[in-house]
Amino acid sequence: MLSLRTGGHALRRPMRVPLPPLTTLQPLGQLLRPGAARLIHVDRLEHGADSGAEAETGEGDTGKYRAGLFIDKVFPIKMAAFDIRPYIWSRNIEAMKKKVSGLLPKQLPHQFAVCEIEPHKRDGGSIVYFTFSAPGTQDDAKRVAEGLVSAVNTELATRDKRSWYEFEPARSLPVRGVPFSEDIVRMLPSKKIKVEFVGPDLTVEQLYGEFREFGLILDIETQPTSNKDTPRWAIVHYSQLRGATRARNCAHGDVVGSTRLLLSYVRENHTNVVIQWFREHTKFTIPLAAAALIAAIYAIFDPIREFFVENKITHRFDLSQIPILGNMRKAAMRSLLRRDPSFSSDEMSAWTGLFDQKERLVSILNEPPESFVVVTGPHGSGKTKLVELATQEKKYRVVIDANNLASQHSELEQMTLLARQLGWWPVFNSIISITNTIDLMVTATTGSKPGISATPESQVRRILECLALVLTKIRHNRLEVLNANEQRKRRAHQAQESQGGSAAAGYGSSSHALSPEDIPVIVLENFMDKDLAFSKIIIEWAASVVEAGLAHCIITTNSISGYHEVQRVESNRATSLISLDDSSPMGAITLLQRQLTPEAPALVPTPDALDKNALQAQEQLMEEYQRKLDAVSGDQIAYAADVLGGRLEDLQIFVQKVKAGETIGAAIEDIIQRSITEIRKHAFDNDSEVGQCKHTWSPEQFWYLLTELARHESVEYDRMRNSALFAGNDSALLGLAEAQLITMVYDNDRPSRIRPGRPVFFTAFGRIIDDPGFSSTMAIRMHKAFVDLETAKIHKAEEELALLNVFKASVDSYNTLASNLAIIAASKDISGASGSGDGWWPRNKAKAKDGDLVQMYPEAYIAQAARKAPQTSEHSQSWLGWLFGRSSPPQSQPPNASSEQQPDGARPMAVPGVPFELQGRVRFLLNVIHSSQQKIDKWDEEIKSRAARLAGL
Repeated sequence: MLSLRTGGHALRRPMRVPLPPLTTLQPLGQLLRPGAARLIHVDRLEHGADSGAEAETGEGDTGKYRAGLFIDKVFPIKMAAFDIRPYIWSRNIEAMKKKVSGLLPKQLPHQFAVCEIEPHKRDGGSIVYFTFSAPGTQDDAKRVAEGLVSAVNTELATRDKRSWYEFEPARSLPVRGVPFSEDIVRMLPSKKIKVEFVGPDLTVEQLYGEFREFGLILDIETQPTSNKDTPRWAIVHYSQLRGATRARNCAHGDVVGSTRLLLSYVRENHTNVVIQWFREHTKFTIPLAAAALIAAIYAIFDPIREFFVENKITHRFDLSQIPILGNMRKAAMRSLLRRDPSFSSDEMSAWTGLFDQKERLVSILNEPPESFVVVTGPHGSGKTKLVELATQEKKYRVVIDANNLASQHSELEQMTLLARQLGWWPVFNSIISITNTIDLMVTATTGSKPGISATPESQVRRILECLALVLTKIRHNRLEVLNANEQRKRRAHQAQESQGGSAAAGYGSSSHALSPEDIPVIVLENFMDKDLAFSKIIIEWAASVVEAGLAHCIITTNSISGYHEVQRVESNRATSLISLDDSSPMGAITLLQRQLTPEAPALVPTPDALDKNALQAQEQLMEEYQRKLDAVSGDQIAYAADVLGGRLEDLQIFVQKVKAGETIGAAIEDIIQRSITEIRKHAFDNDSEVGQCKHTWSPEQFWYLLTELARHESVEYDRMRNSALFAGNDSALLGLAEAQLITMVYDNDRPSRIRPGRPVFFTAFGRIIDDPGFSSTMAIRMHKAFVDLETAKIHKAEEELALLNVFKASVDSYNTLASNLAIIAASKDISGASGSGDGWWPRNKAKAKDGDLVQMYPEAYIAQAARKAPQTSEHSQSWLGWLFGRSSPPQSQPPNASSEQQPDGARPMAVPGVPFELQGRVRFLLNVIHSSQQKIDKWDEEIKSRAARLAGL
């Protein structure tokens, strides 16, 4: 080895000796010759006692030096970010140092002493810095340090202590550079080491000689000459991870010649064979992955969902079911909301038929499930309250509010709300989009549709199937309880018989029938009132549940259409129908009296013994009581019942307003004004929808119906349906009923009469009609609609007459069809109106003959004659004269004809110029034109009258 001294420091230039080929794996000490091995890095800490020239040159003195060694295989290497093995050992740094210290020999020459232990838990080892004393030069100190490292390595080899994470004993290596201690999270150990050159580049031979002692090298990659990036680099790829960690901790910062080496790990992208196979065979892996995901969801989450659904039905963990807590909660809610408790049985008896219908519903629910129970009635008639009172003794009650479901914007939101109502949790809405994406990918790759996509409809079916399984489980559990009770009674009976006791009379086997309170009840509230995407799925599922005898099913709906839908689904069984209506006036008066009559103050029986102040206070109480009693007198309550009718919802609002301090008149007026606002907003608004109801009617149609209801309070359904504005189409009437603006009264399962949507609407309709501005505006629009309808009839009749060539035939034979006097009279009337400004006459009409005018403008001639014709007739008329309403002089009659054979005003028997086969049709069309023109004239007068009224406001 050649040494150069520069500034007191020795620079070493190693001499490389070629290595023999590696035919077999040999120990590292035999691979390189001793002369080629690089020496350890040492730092001199202090000089010895020698002085003079030897002290100046550093030769021959004894000094204290510091060096480092790396002990490998002390800790497990951190293989990945989720590897927790290094964290187990790093819980206590002192314990780590103690473990490393226990591996070192107790006694070593040259005053060996450990000065610092630096655990490198990520690299699986530890650097031990030690001090020693060595005479001679710096190279002699390095050889002494190498000997100490060899002694430590020999001690480690003799112990042969293996750990659970490594099958080979620990090993020590000299630290030849300056280690870089860091804790960068993403810099994990890898088999590839990147060597950066701070100075001239090293050759492959030099790199091999530098790094081979740390482990078997697979490959050495140098930076291409065409790459001008700096610093220059090379990559050394080891066969084992331990070789890379040794090189990283021992050779970092080492100086080879004039080049300093900086080492770092190269992140490797490990390719898993299994994952690579899955990526290359997507036709098989994607369906398998989807099936595994779906199977996992079914296997893991379905039992959890059944558990939550069962808890929702049985209220197993509901604290409100505890009597004390439940009563406290109800009392707190009533006090916070300031609401009165629900109606008692006595108040229900005042409601016409409600108490009887409750008893009927209870009797149906006490029987085994056989068919649906449909409760119909107008909005606010007490359907929900009836069902609640009839099912309050039931243990298991499931409520599905279809009104809330229909108010959601999308099918996915409706499905989520249904799951929340039934307690179906957890809900993975993203699974639908994921399965749909997988389905599209498989279809695109394989060309065939796998059918694994999920939709909101399929999710709704799964929710309902889960509910059916829970109901089946509840039924089986209750039957097991009954069987256990029966077996216990049988054993007791047998024990009594064995003891000689008398057996109970009539003891027999159980019928295995559940008690009425143990049969679950499914309530579909507000069903079929609004459009629901899953209504058919729900009703079919409910039919299967009822048919299986798992639960009763009650459906509440505002219209009879829900009853018809249920009958179509369950056509083989009779459906029980319970119809509710508004209360009678006497029932409403009785209810209002019970709710509004104040309680009499408690009177002291001996007022003489009281002092003057107490007497005054008692008199004030009596005056206050009398004032409240006068405020709710019988006449006022009767007036309120007459205006509000028997609608439960309006009566409750009225009671709340009066109890809040409003007078009866103010409360009624407020309800009426709110009703007027609601009617105008929903019926006459230009929006295409009213809430969730489609706006299937026009404002003119509802105004016509409103005027009829304001006069008669109820009208015939068929008469209104076949009127001119509705034209036999009931979609507008059904839309108004769905928007709760009108109520249809059914007779024999068909609509017979139409009433206002609520009784208070009758008064509101009258107030709307009494509004002169709004009433005149709507009347003008309605009459214009009538005019448009009749004008369309006239145009249609004229088009048909033109197709029949009636006008041309009439003009060609007008001399023989009508008398000359009628033609002359009509022409004179027309010519006399020259100043009228009719645009269809020629400018030189004064010079034109009557016959020319008729031939040039037959349609205009007939229309003008129709407008100018009088309405009375005393003589027989020709067909043109009858059409114009103009009389013609009596024609000559045969001698033997009497006046009785030609009655006055008789219509002509034939239309000249028209074939005999078309005579009847032509007369019918002329009659339509005549009748429509009369109606148009009447409505024009009404429009002018309403317009004049508006102008005078």
